[in-house]
Amino acid sequence: MDNKLSKYLIYVSKFAKSPNKMKIIRELTDEVKNKGFVGGVRSLLHKKIHLKGVVFDESNASNSNLLISDFDIRNRVILADNERPLVSIIIPMYNQIGYTCNCVHSIYANNEFKDYEIIIADDKSTDNTEVLKIYFEHIRVIRNDNNVGFLKNCNNAAAHARGEYLVFLNNDTQVQKDWLVSLLSVFRDFDKVGLAGSKLIYPDGKLQEAGGIIWRDASGWNYGNRDNPSKPEYNYVKEADYISGASVMVPRKVWDELGGFDELFSPAYCEDSDFCFRVRQAGYKVMYQPFSEVVHFEGISHGTDVNSGVKHYQVVNNRKFCERWKDELSKKSKSGENVFFERDRTQNKKHVLVVDHYLPTIDKDAGSRTISNFIDSLLALDYSVKFLGENQNIGIQYQIHFQKKGVEVLYGSPYNFFDLSWRNYLSEFHNYFDAILLSRSPVCTPILAYLRTLNYKGNIIYYGHDLGFLRLEKEAEAKNDPELKKQAVQVKAQEDYMYMNSDNALIINDDEANYLKKYINVPLHYVPPYFFDVQKVVNPFAAREGMLFVGGFNHPPNKEAVTWFMDQVYGGLAKQGIPLVIAGSKVPPAFYDYEKKYPSVRVCADVSDEELNRLYTNTRIAIVPLLFGAGVKGKVIESMSKGVPIVGTEIAFEGMPKDSGYKYKGVNTSVEFCNAVLSLYHDDKLWNELSEFGQKYVEKNFNKENMKSVFKKLIG
Repeated sequence: MDNKLSKYLIYVSKFAKSPNKMKIIRELTDEVKNKGFVGGVRSLLHKKIHLKGVVFDESNASNSNLLISDFDIRNRVILADNERPLVSIIIPMYNQIGYTCNCVHSIYANNEFKDYEIIIADDKSTDNTEVLKIYFEHIRVIRNDNNVGFLKNCNNAAAHARGEYLVFLNNDTQVQKDWLVSLLSVFRDFDKVGLAGSKLIYPDGKLQEAGGIIWRDASGWNYGNRDNPSKPEYNYVKEADYISGASVMVPRKVWDELGGFDELFSPAYCEDSDFCFRVRQAGYKVMYQPFSEVVHFEGISHGTDVNSGVKHYQVVNNRKFCERWKDELSKKSKSGENVFFERDRTQNKKHVLVVDHYLPTIDKDAGSRTISNFIDSLLALDYSVKFLGENQNIGIQYQIHFQKKGVEVLYGSPYNFFDLSWRNYLSEFHNYFDAILLSRSPVCTPILAYLRTLNYKGNIIYYGHDLGFLRLEKEAEAKNDPELKKQAVQVKAQEDYMYMNSDNALIINDDEANYLKKYINVPLHYVPPYFFDVQKVVNPFAAREGMLFVGGFNHPPNKEAVTWFMDQVYGGLAKQGIPLVIAGSKVPPAFYDYEKKYPSVRVCADVSDEELNRLYTNTRIAIVPLLFGAGVKGKVIESMSKGVPIVGTEIAFEGMPKDSGYKYKGVNTSVEFCNAVLSLYHDDKLWNELSEFGQKYVEKNFNKENMKSVFKKLIG
């Protein structure tokens, strides 16, 4: 109870300090009205308070006292045994047998992936390295006849490696879960990567490095050193000037092309920075992977005194590095300047901030699909993309999904909407952004107003998804609901403000464009709201059965559509033995009653992408019985892309680009809908005609290149 009370007191404190109290009170009133007092309060807190992101906790830090000191043959570890492994993990060592054993054991303990070999590059250690072969079966130990130093030791071991990828891992490290597969994924997910490196963490849990920055004077920053490793700026895949050689992966072909570490920097220091610069010079990228985490006991091998021993070469080799790369360094910022760009090498890129109510839940709703597609298009144009969401209480899997793509997701208290903390971020960084893409008027009205007070000089682009007030007007008319009419008026005022005060606006169909042009002077640009990859192989008519409805039921029109269809249409189709699957998120409990009433009905909640594809592959018809709505319907385009013909109302097909060859026409009465289903369900010729038409239609009108061209035109 004390913990809960503490949280509530924090919420009350935030509310008291908020400059936006009246707006919050109005929102709370609406929530309580719709969901009751307790439900309304919980809903508001869910939207406004909760913050995502891993919390820094020193109690979870690695402990150097865990080092193995006594070896027991009964605890022998059997490592992967591969003649032709995908990855060769090279661990250079000179003494420090305890650290080396712990390093190897951490690899064994934290990898379900087994396609690797471990090579110990022993630089003529004087302690008992033979214990490695006793304790770890299948480990390879390559021992030098002389002590040649770190650099030559690595080069020599690499010559004995058998993998397609080489990993250089310091012996004073302990890798964390999925460390290796995360490094590999960078080469799969990004083009022309020549080196990928890990997030390095001190044993006390603080950050050692999230990629490195090299400044004009050749001095370097371990970016984020001693900071909280869970902050947004350290947790997205990005380019870096260099990655410290404590944990890096290099494709064997790139290593051979560049000839390994340059012996100019022998015995050690600056060879990793030099190699990263040579990787870029050869046309490849150097990438930082935050989801590959490694605890590094820095300074174990060479100490920390730069005036003595091997560490002395850190100063000597820095001079060599500075001389070799003076032309490249002249393009860099002075030390500590322009960190916003330098931390991810985006000095020459366009920067875009995307704002929406929350991170796209790409498997839940069509609006999320749109924003996700927008982000993908911006990334494909090689823009730097950051995302700010009002509600941060979204599953961590969505955050990670976008961070792995290279999006910096802004989360935590500095970006809170409840107390307008996001103002501090925009105040400091707004002029770094070439464009700010705002989505949804209820979320972005205060942001647009604040940007105007800052005299923001970039391009404010508004995307409203649809004209929401028109949807509410239609629903109010259908239900004869005066409260909905009032809501429509309020929503129109918000949407009009966004359209009138942005620099450019995106619209998704001609009907909305024609409506807005009557009183909006801001340039309106058509953008396809989605792009879909067309299914290459379509299951034939005879191999399919049943109908499918797909939708997120947090969206009222979908709930109304299914209710009408089940109550007014499906009875006759059930008698014909035509099964139905209702698939979607936030399924109303009442829908499960349809399963009891009709044995041919199945309700599937929160289906995965794989399961949804399976449903599309096996269903004969998609139904879209919408009674009201606005904009282009994602479920219609998705069904077309899968080669699944559709029966829908006129609302289902509104907003679609239509030419003389367009084949769909909506049906609105229950009798017409039932007859249309029966006709299509039993007519293989018509089915094949509509299946082929739908795929060609999507290829022409809803493709990624069309979307990219719009953003290229607006942002440059």
